[in-house]
Amino acid sequence: MEAIASATGIVLVKELARLGVNDAAYRKASARGELIRVHRGAYMDAGEWQQLDRHERYRHRVVAALFASRGNPVASHVSAAALWRLPIIGQWPELVHVLTSRSTGTRTENGFRRHAVDREEVEVIELEGVRVTSLARTLLDLAATSTFASAVASVDYALRHKLTTTSALRRYFDALPDLRLRGRVNRVLDFATPLAGSPGESLSRVNIHELGFPAPELQVMFADRGGKIGDVDFWWRMANLIGEFDGLVKYTRDEYTQGRSIQEIVIAEKVREDRLRALGPSVSRWLWGVALRPRELYAHLSNAGLRPVRASAQF
Repeated sequence: MEAIASATGIVLVKELARLGVNDAAYRKASARGELIRVHRGAYMDAGEWQQLDRHERYRHRVVAALFASRGNPVASHVSAAALWRLPIIGQWPELVHVLTSRSTGTRTENGFRRHAVDREEVEVIELEGVRVTSLARTLLDLAATSTFASAVASVDYALRHKLTTTSALRRYFDALPDLRLRGRVNRVLDFATPLAGSPGESLSRVNIHELGFPAPELQVMFADRGGKIGDVDFWWRMANLIGEFDGLVKYTRDEYTQGRSIQEIVIAEKVREDRLRALGPSVSRWLWGVALRPRELYAHLSNAGLRPVRASAQF
């Protein structure tokens, strides 16, 4: 069965109808599990769908919803983030977020969350064949509506990959005539940094701050007589403590493995850590499960010898 939106592998029922093709075969294939109903009026091959991770599944759902809809809607908020390939902290939603006019009002219907805005205030571009809020507007919406940790992770990513700058975002935000929740947006911009190496590091840094621990130095380079050891995620100089978030992608993704086996990567990490410890610092490592649970991160860092410098906002 041919995909109408071939770039994404999505079959659109409205295009089948336009071409005079009966969609009965597609509905039967969906009932047999051969096709996945990605959104109302949109199907995708089940085998291709199963190969997608959770990020790509939601991105395909958004694209399918936009292609299948009337009126050429504009993706916004977390759906725009998916199209920009910005990370978030937490699960992608079931709903697809789009813009609507003030006159129709914000509402949820037919798998969409429609956000009422003054359209003349919103920058819209075309991305992968669909309309989406600009990167700056998307980051503003995330900062205003997402959790602090998730918004920081998104802005950190954009800064790290040089998609924008903090000063450019501030100029854009300050030019908006009516920005509610300005305090939330400014807090995210004040905290965001291009030095965060991953969403897990962004989340960890937010929780470290919220737990009252001293702010670490980020991406500090260590070397010994053998040369450069590497940059560490977090460095508390006063406590002589190195912190490392281990998101496990270094063991699975090609851009990190560079053809090495998991065993080779584990051995290299062990050698790296031994070299760091030989210089004198303690090294504390944690995974997503700890980063996501402030109480566990608090206990983890406390056990490593780090002490809060102010009251925790988490407990």
